This record gives sequence, structure tokens and C-alpha cells, in this order.
Amino acid sequence: MKRIVFLIQDQPNWTGGPIINVRRLLPALKAEGYTILAPTGYRQDAPNARFLEEQGISCPLFALPAATEDYVAWILAQVLAFKPDVFIGDTHVAGGYALKYLNEWGIPSIVMARSVDAYNTEIARTFFIQNSAYRAHALVCVNQNIANNLAKLPDARPALIKVIPSGGPISPFIATYQHSPFKLVYAGVLRDEPKRLLKLWDAFVFAQETMPELELTFIGDGPLRPDLELRIQQAGLNHKVTFTGVLHDERYKEMLARHQALLLFSDFEGTPGSVMDAMSCGVVPLCRKIYGIDFLIKDGQNGLLFDGTNEDFLAKLQVLRMESNWQHFSKQTKQDFDAQFSLPTVVQRWQALMENLMVNSSKFAQAVLPSKIHLPAVKFHLANADRRKDWYNKILRGIYVVIQRMKK
Repeated sequence: MKRIVFLIQDQPNWTGGPIINVRRLLPALKAEGYTILAPTGYRQDAPNARFLEEQGISCPLFALPAATEDYVAWILAQVLAFKPDVFIGDTHVAGGYALKYLNEWGIPSIVMARSVDAYNTEIARTFFIQNSAYRAHALVCVNQNIANNLAKLPDARPALIKVIPSGGPISPFIATYQHSPFKLVYAGVLRDEPKRLLKLWDAFVFAQETMPELELTFIGDGPLRPDLELRIQQAGLNHKVTFTGVLHDERYKEMLARHQALLLFSDFEGTPGSVMDAMSCGVVPLCRKIYGIDFLIKDGQNGLLFDGTNEDFLAKLQVLRMESNWQHFSKQTKQDFDAQFSLPTVVQRWQALMENLMVNSSKFAQAVLPSKIHLPAVKFHLANADRRKDWYNKILRGIYVVIQRMKK
């Protein structure tokens, strides 16, 4: 039986794409015969780790925040006890810094890039492209645009960059058309950056003047919720807006399928899970035109893209409200999801990659836990996720974090 270590992180009320991906992918891989260990760095609580435990996936816990040196040492201890065939560090800094020792032990490894932002690009550069000691054997990108972007970097090894979308289960719940109310939904973390939820709210209020039959649902939770609730009350639109809180699995899909359009106003995304989930239900995506979104949405075929202005949002919404248009988009978006982004398709891609890495591997040659973890200097774009023990890197990290906040 093949054995996988898949590093994850967890916290309460987290509805971000990476954890949703993990909740779906790991049980699906287990069903294909893999034995999986998911070492979990957590803050405050680990509800998603408990969910995975219920699916028969072991999730040992490590409390965060913590020094990266301690986190790396703990990961290595988990690996040495479990003896996996493949290690997947996802986008986690500590997982990347564990690679030096895993390479010495002969364990094939994978890191991931989930966005074109500076953090994900630096993960790929540091742990796949530049440093041979900390170099993973393969890089998984969640869409083709990310892969193309990273393949342009010097020494990128494009043959070892694989595109595997996050994927989602085929939905038993399918949306139907209704003219009034015409229901819009946002699904994900309730925060403004990079989701631009305040712009989404402004656009909804703007569209209400022309289309009073619109209703809006927020699925998820996050720090912006009190602000949104206040704005809704001030606009007198409480009867038009619903907050569901965090929903998972069938409850989530059932709620999505009660709507006609999924809204996305983000500044950037990897492969947005909420869009794929909507597609699986035949809910039509109406998304801001951002880099990489065309990996999922073909404008005018399986959804609609708008330029970010309230006027264009309203224009595209009026096109979508026409029943014949909605029926066409809904049918096509469901077909595209099933063929390209469904969980069975994604699992096959992961299996093919891991099977290829397992060939000719020489696992656990000279496998000894290091007495002390030595790490290179903190990287600017990784500083938020990289706490250190020594005074020099503590100061360096602090400077980098302040500069990043000032830039924002």
C-alpha cells in the first residue's frame, strides 16, 4: 500500500480554497488505496483535521505560531516515523525547508503554487527552482497560467511543472432558472483583500436600482462580516441579503444550487474553488476579468466576465438574467466542470504524478533526525510565514513584515 505525507494547516472557520481542496482530495486518494498522514500545523483549533480523522486519515497536530526550526524538526519526526513514498509540502514554508533532509533520505517530494502572487512565486523559486539542497522533485500548479508564469523563470525545469486543478466532487444538486427573485451568491472568506467584497456590495446596490428582483447570499465567514452587515442595514436591504456562515460538503452544494449566479470580484486567484463548485451545480459564474480566470471561464460560453465596473457588472447581469442565455451557460458550465475539473479527473492526475516519482526512488538511505535544524536567511516574500529563533533572522523578518505592511 502506497504511503503519502500531505502537509496541511488549519484554523477555526477557515473556508479558503487550500483547506477545501484538502478535505476533498485526501479522502479521494484514500479511497484509491493510499495510506495518508496529514501533519497539521494549527492555530486555536483544527476542525478540518478532525474531519479528516473521521475519514480515516491521521492528522498529528502542531501548535502555531512557532519557530520554523521547531516546525521543520516536528515534520521530519512525523516523516521518519511514517516512512512515506511521497511527501507533499503544499505551499508551506516549513515543508519546503524540510526538503533538504527528505532529499538526503531519498523521499520524492512535491510543492505547490496556488496563485501568481509573490508568496506562491517565492515558494516555487525557493523550493523547486533555485536551491538544489531544498529542491522538490515536482511542482504542482492549480492552473495553466500559473504554470506558464513560473516556467519562464531561469532554471524552472518546465517538464517537472504539472497542472492539477484543485477539483471538486460532481454535485447531486443542480441549479434551476428563476426570474424573480434572481439569486446571486458569493462563497468564500469574508474579507476585502483580495476578494474585494466591498466592491461586490457596491455593485449589488448599484444593480438593485435597475434590477430590484436581485437577492444576494454570502456563504462563509470572516473579519469583514460585521462591516457588511452594517452596510446592509444602512442601505435598508436586510430582506435582500442572507449570511449562511460556513457550510461544508453537501450542505454547501445544496445551498449553492439554490442560486442562479456565482459572483467573484477578486484582485487575483489561483483556481478559485468557489467558481468550480458553482460550475458543478450549473450555477453560472459571473466573474471579474482577472489574470488566470480564463483557465476556468470562457466568456460568453460557460459564464461571463466583466471589467470590474458597476456598469459592466449590471450589463452582464442583464444578459445572464435572460432565460435562454442562463440555460445555455448553465448547461455548458456543468459539462466543462465534469470533463476538466471534477475530483475523479484530478485524482487521476495526482496518481500519475506520484506513481512516476516513486519509480527508482531509494527511500530512507541514511535516515537520521538532525540534532539541530540549520536554515538559510529569511526570504522577503516568505517572511510572514517564517518565524525564527536566532536574533538576526528575527530582526530581518520583522523588517520585512513591516515593509510589506507599508506597501499594502
